[in-house]
Amino acid sequence: MAAMKHLQLQIQGIVQGVGFRPFVHRIAYLCALKGNVVNDGQGVTIHIQGDPKAIERFLMLLQDPPALSHIESIQMKELPLKEYDSFFILESEQGKRNTLISPDIAPCEDCLKEMNDPKDRRYRYPFINCTNCGPRYTIIQDIPYDRKYTTMHALTMCDACAEEYQTLTDRRYHAQPNACAVCGPRLLLYPHTEDDPLFAAIQALKDGRIAAIKGVGGIHLACDAFQTAAIQRLRDRKKREKKPFAVMVRDIQTAKTMVQLSKAEEALLTGKERPIVLCRKKDKNSFMAISENQEIGIVLPYSPLHVLVMQSMKAIILTSANNSEDPMVIDNAQAVRELAAIADVCLLHDRPIENRCDDSLLRCFHEKPYFVRRSRGYVPLPLTLKDPCTDLLALGAHQKGSFALGKSHHVFLSPYIGNLENYKSMQHYLHALDTYQRFFDIYPKQVICDLHPDYTTTQYAKSMKLPILQVQHHYAHMASCMAEHQLMGPVFGIIWDGSGYGEDHTIWGSECLVGDLYGYHRVGSMHPLALIGGERAIHEIGRIAVALCVEAERNHSVYSAELQTCYEDLCRKEHGCVKASSMGRLFDGIYALISGCLMQDYDGQAPVLLESMAEEREEGQYPLFFYVKEEVRFFDWRRMIQAILDDLDHLIDKAIIAARFMNTLCLMAAEQCMKLNTEHLPVVLSGGCFLNQWLLSKVVSLLQQNGYRVYWHQQTSCNDEGIALGQLAIAAQRK
Repeated sequence: MAAMKHLQLQIQGIVQGVGFRPFVHRIAYLCALKGNVVNDGQGVTIHIQGDPKAIERFLMLLQDPPALSHIESIQMKELPLKEYDSFFILESEQGKRNTLISPDIAPCEDCLKEMNDPKDRRYRYPFINCTNCGPRYTIIQDIPYDRKYTTMHALTMCDACAEEYQTLTDRRYHAQPNACAVCGPRLLLYPHTEDDPLFAAIQALKDGRIAAIKGVGGIHLACDAFQTAAIQRLRDRKKREKKPFAVMVRDIQTAKTMVQLSKAEEALLTGKERPIVLCRKKDKNSFMAISENQEIGIVLPYSPLHVLVMQSMKAIILTSANNSEDPMVIDNAQAVRELAAIADVCLLHDRPIENRCDDSLLRCFHEKPYFVRRSRGYVPLPLTLKDPCTDLLALGAHQKGSFALGKSHHVFLSPYIGNLENYKSMQHYLHALDTYQRFFDIYPKQVICDLHPDYTTTQYAKSMKLPILQVQHHYAHMASCMAEHQLMGPVFGIIWDGSGYGEDHTIWGSECLVGDLYGYHRVGSMHPLALIGGERAIHEIGRIAVALCVEAERNHSVYSAELQTCYEDLCRKEHGCVKASSMGRLFDGIYALISGCLMQDYDGQAPVLLESMAEEREEGQYPLFFYVKEEVRFFDWRRMIQAILDDLDHLIDKAIIAARFMNTLCLMAAEQCMKLNTEHLPVVLSGGCFLNQWLLSKVVSLLQQNGYRVYWHQQTSCNDEGIALGQLAIAAQRK
């Protein structure tokens, strides 16, 4: 008989809250090994003792862990033999933290089968879960991941649940949120009635009323997606006049009655993360009460409660429960108090939400995710940098606030937070930052922020009393895409967005940059346009239309004669407006010109509607002109404006004009690259304007046809939410 061995394995990765310890216990039992397994601040530590061949088998079986887990590293060492009676799970240890946390996961097929089985003790129980699914990040208060460190700590398991929790062969063995109707969370209805809360809320939805429904990472407002009057009532009460709503559908079959679905989009919708996926309408003029553009955000039920609601509804509007610009409500008392003027009923429950987490939103591009916002289902999973980034904190931008914390080669990106001009959003930002620092034991020694002196994040950075690195906005965009693809540079960046503070103290937003993570230089841009009244022009986009006409030296009335003259005079005065080389603002102005719409109700409305308006079969373009000033090659859009105004005068279809405009921009990007990137450096595309699928797909295609390697975002958003990753990557390279 071979001598026994005793091994210690230290495993790091996503190994807590995903059924990893029960898995280890089962394979140890199968291999007749003794020892123990424990959650600790590093991940999981295993002691196994027994026959060497049995240990070899154990190590082989360890390579096929539970589906939600991910082993990043295994450190192994042999120790002296010990007296073990059996294999068992130890009480978790605290200490230095170096583990990862699982995101919240949609209910698994086994749990759904039980929930729908009248003979099962969890029949129609809205909080069913097991080691393979259920809430994780949103209920965790501390690590290691044990029930006592979650918002389930106040609920004691009944005998039946405790037996499952302790039975090695059970699917709920050591499932921390394990519960049932006897001992677990319960539904609550406000205003209170004698009816079953779930039944009453569903009946309210069917009657055309508005319900607030507490989900996994926050509370949402809902109404029947097929009742136009109910949708309008929700818009009126929430003061959300035009911005599109997401729709939760019962199943894929229901989704297919509303939108076109590719196999890749279907896979994203049904995946364990359950994001909202932006999909093309079957008829772009349908469901206009839900979405005024050509897309609808579709999401499948991602919690047992949602599944139960949707068994009685085909499709419901699902939008964050909040007042305008505030973070999503997560607290019951706050919901009852603050949503009283919006929701007719509140379907809540008594499992607290510890960590707010909005729904993730994405598109499918080249059959892979293309994020608009990365949140529930994906955070707090880290991304990986090529360079170590320990103790670095990047504070991101301002409009779509986010932060990034570094540890070893891991980057922990925040969940979606929102506009940091809003006080409550900034409080959410700071709370999430504190939570991440505690969870991952990261206490920064350097902070990275934007150049803009007025950003809340810049001001916060200066208050931290740490060494500060300030990174130009568009350079951080470029670096974020580089970091995703682990490109060290040099690269050629095409960065198109709304605005960012330039090195020359002007507003940039249509930039061609050449550089690496050590530095960059600006080689291309766009002729600046005038923002009459500064930021006011972002909302009153007719002002930009006036400025475009003035610059193009063409008379074209946008406003009444008196107001038109006033704006034209301001535009011609040196201090009457702010100059910006902003692609986003160019879109705003062009949309105002061709549509006659002088205001936009929400960020990005005009560009989205212009893209939706465009005739897809149109291949025409407008003239391309450039000039060079101070070694920067500028796209001169003034001849293009003249041509657009000629088309308007000749009553050319607005859909044709919109298409020609975007085709021109795509050709401009290719022309700039061919002229300024003669070395054929890899090309990275970033900035919020590349959420436009027309631009993205055609620019990628044109560049690839001309022999360039092109990279775009696949793990973070191209908008300002992704900037923190780029800031961190630059700082890591310079450490």
